[in-house]
Amino acid sequence: MNLLEAIIDNILTSRRLPYPKNVVVESVGNLCQLKCPLCPVGTQLLTQNSTIMSLKTFKAIIDKLPFIDSMELYRSGEAFLNPDLPEMIRIAKKRNIAVIISTNFSFSKPDHFFDDVVASGLDTLVVSLDGTSQSSYGRYRIGGDYNLVISNIKKLIASKDRIRSKTPKIIWQFLVNKYNEHEIVSARQIADSLNVTLDLRPISLADNEPDVPHESMDIEENKAQWLPINEAYISDCYKGEYRYPLSQGICTELFTRVVVQADGKILPCCYTWSDESSFGDLLSETFDDIWYNRKYLDARSRFLNMKVIPRERSICFKCNNFSTTPSMKDKFRLLIMVYRKALRHVVNTFL
Repeated sequence: MNLLEAIIDNILTSRRLPYPKNVVVESVGNLCQLKCPLCPVGTQLLTQNSTIMSLKTFKAIIDKLPFIDSMELYRSGEAFLNPDLPEMIRIAKKRNIAVIISTNFSFSKPDHFFDDVVASGLDTLVVSLDGTSQSSYGRYRIGGDYNLVISNIKKLIASKDRIRSKTPKIIWQFLVNKYNEHEIVSARQIADSLNVTLDLRPISLADNEPDVPHESMDIEENKAQWLPINEAYISDCYKGEYRYPLSQGICTELFTRVVVQADGKILPCCYTWSDESSFGDLLSETFDDIWYNRKYLDARSRFLNMKVIPRERSICFKCNNFSTTPSMKDKFRLLIMVYRKALRHVVNTFL
């Protein structure tokens, strides 16, 4: 190890590491009306109780994160099952936090609901809609109604027009699989007609969750069942021989954002789900004490390949998602990523 690399490692595992600027807040935990077969919520593999975050908890959490400038207000459940969601968005927007929500949008709501979503100030709405027909969409989004989702998108667009709002930006997320890849052309046409952004994404096969009991999962069976023919829409880890780590890149989750469960507990990343994987409790601890605690420091050391003996073997020591032998270039890029976000936040604060 050269001197520069040692300096970078020291910065990334010390109290000089800046606070993250992005937070994932689980407005609804382990609760969804759909039964997606590769989702631990849809397949009921999670052990923790279903939880809808209260407005009181949300306020307490956001008060402890004054340095945040972007928020993903969703995670392991359908966000709009939380009746306080529009008010949560308004609170975040008053603090100049950009808010994004992902939803299956397959539910019936009165017209004023869409006006309320637009008026809340929501910046981006990601709608999960994998297909352009009920037959293809319903293969994965079990229990979902394709026509209802399209109708809801149109109602939201009508509310934007009526209120004369440019937000929220609507992103149509389309997980490409063997049952819907033939509908990509029609999806592009429909997206153009609605003037929404189409985001074609490769499907994940539920193999990147280190704390979910997937004992019965057969990766080759899942590949045969779900992967499309067109390799352009297949993640690299599923091409050729299947092996770990799933990504050759360095883990950025531990350095650039924080994940807060519906009960206020902190998770190390978006790939973890269990209460036992918690790194702290934001309702009873300061963020400073959590962000620099032994679990975080030992986990960061692992993914930086530092030769230290961990005192806290957290869930990160079971993770096979990222390389634990990053190059000097990987570490330098991570350092730039961390400090670029911090610098941008400082500049925006004083301008």
